[in-house]
Amino acid sequence: MTEAYLHGIPLCHGQFKASAEDFQVTELLELPVTEASQQVGEHQWLWVKKTGANTAFVAGQIAKFAGVKERDVSFSGLKDRHAITFQWFSVQLPGQALLPWNTLEHPEFEVLQAALQPKKLKIGTHRANHFVLKIRQIDDAAAFEKRWQQIIETGVPNYFGAQRFGHNGQNIEQAKRWFGGQLKRRLNRNQMGLYLSAARSFLFNQVVSERITQQRLTPEVGDAVMLRGSQSFFVVEAVDASLLERYSQGDIMLTAPLPGSDKWASSGAIAEFEQAICQQHQDLISGLVKQRLDHARRPLLLKLQTPQLRWLAEDCAELEFTLPRGAFATSVLRELVLELNNDLSNDLNSESIQGN
Repeated sequence: MTEAYLHGIPLCHGQFKASAEDFQVTELLELPVTEASQQVGEHQWLWVKKTGANTAFVAGQIAKFAGVKERDVSFSGLKDRHAITFQWFSVQLPGQALLPWNTLEHPEFEVLQAALQPKKLKIGTHRANHFVLKIRQIDDAAAFEKRWQQIIETGVPNYFGAQRFGHNGQNIEQAKRWFGGQLKRRLNRNQMGLYLSAARSFLFNQVVSERITQQRLTPEVGDAVMLRGSQSFFVVEAVDASLLERYSQGDIMLTAPLPGSDKWASSGAIAEFEQAICQQHQDLISGLVKQRLDHARRPLLLKLQTPQLRWLAEDCAELEFTLPRGAFATSVLRELVLELNNDLSNDLNSESIQGN
């Protein structure tokens, strides 16, 4: 199922990720202890530049160098493989001085900085990611700039990117098989987490897409709206001028569900709307309920922070922006431009269609 576009199907084409250098990501996370004189502890934090390697692979190589098990190496977030990325890792090495990390040589990554820290780096510690992306072979610069301005002003759907679902959606299929008791092998914790996340992300995307399709993009009674800069939300009891002003100013955000087994956060007609969409995928909902995941919420739309556009050539643009952790730059690119040589681009190349 193709998710709806907020601004209609893009009217221009372009190529991104032509090389790893075209997609650069920097994790925004400051060391808890920054002064060298205070750097003590059993955790060695590493600032790593990787190119063409996934995060788990780098963690494995770090563990091998340190002589520890992979579970002793942690990171804050997974980063794209087909990119140049900068992110922190930590290794638990009690009672040891900093290892000679500068001697760890590998063609796909390098350790740029190392520091002792008292605590382990945990998942989700970073606050945001900064992106610098190049789009090449743009065939309509005017349409590209117009869409970029729309995105800056209104945002994009906060969809989970296709990478969350695996090649050809295999993570969803595996989740269904697991929930249905059809897997012969026993899953480890990482695999279970992967399939649970894919299932919830898929359902979230479906709710967001249908809400955009129906143009229900302002707060309604029963909506669970999230406070900007936090995970706190409240349920709308009445829609008045004050609430709409807070929404227009970005103080509160509409949300969609990450379904679980506990009480649904929204209420009334909005809850019925969300539940009806999720119930179309009963195998996924039943599996999530059985696994007893907590119900959570995620913003419906995604706004870019500090966006910039620079033209490097007549048909090549460089974009720079920051997104909160958990957001996908590919969701921004999807709304901005049709990728050259992808199926959707080929299907729509000869038509002028306004999306939902």
